[in-house]
Amino acid sequence: MLTGKVAVVTGAAQGIGAACAEALARAGATVVVADVNGLAAQETAAAIAHASSGAVSAAALDVADEAQCEELFERMIRTHGGVDILVNCAAVVSIKPALDLTLQDWERTFCVGLFGAFLCARAFARQAIARGEEGVVVNISSITATHSAHGRAAYAASKAALNSLTRSLALEWAEHRIRVNAVAPSHTATARLKQAIQEGKLEHDAIVARIPLGRFAEPAEIADAVVFLVSDQARFITGQVLAVDGGYTANGGWLPTKMK
Repeated sequence: MLTGKVAVVTGAAQGIGAACAEALARAGATVVVADVNGLAAQETAAAIAHASSGAVSAAALDVADEAQCEELFERMIRTHGGVDILVNCAAVVSIKPALDLTLQDWERTFCVGLFGAFLCARAFARQAIARGEEGVVVNISSITATHSAHGRAAYAASKAALNSLTRSLALEWAEHRIRVNAVAPSHTATARLKQAIQEGKLEHDAIVARIPLGRFAEPAEIADAVVFLVSDQARFITGQVLAVDGGYTANGGWLPTKMK
């Protein structure tokens, strides 16, 4: 499906990012696993390469660093001839009451999840336009952008802004044949989520009771949506935020998903 395409996935050392990188590789793309933790990126890339036939490599990348973002995509031109697909998954989650949020918490959340997505998307678009090639960007958003919760002020605000950025970039770059969409997952069974439940920051049963399909998403299910959006099957879709949430956002929240 994606044979001959080159994809960069940020925040790809673990969780949804790693699942996206693996799914893209399985679909035939050459994948670059980019993460601020370079060693973890290498380990993830090696594991994906072992499990798929796609070519997979790793790159250490702090998406909040403009110079690093520019350098990565310049290097991709030299090594791969350019990048066709960008998945922005890098994010910081700080779960604490708004009254306890520090300026540093707020800045880091936005620098990675919003500014980083913009910096990578801009660098990606510049090289695609210079090559005269079409491209696809998928931003990993969250249902928290529209359905917030206690302790998510910074994260929710950053994801709401990311949704808006998605639409703006889709509008501006359509003339260059660059599509920009977002995927908004609900609670996904990543190591980070499981840790939050263990620490008592989230209540498993209360969350599942609100999800019509009655369970958390698996990272691979989010990745499947990403593969669809970057494929030719979605060639007329741009500027959209696709909720992959088991029906969470369809539930108005007034009642549990089942009547007693």
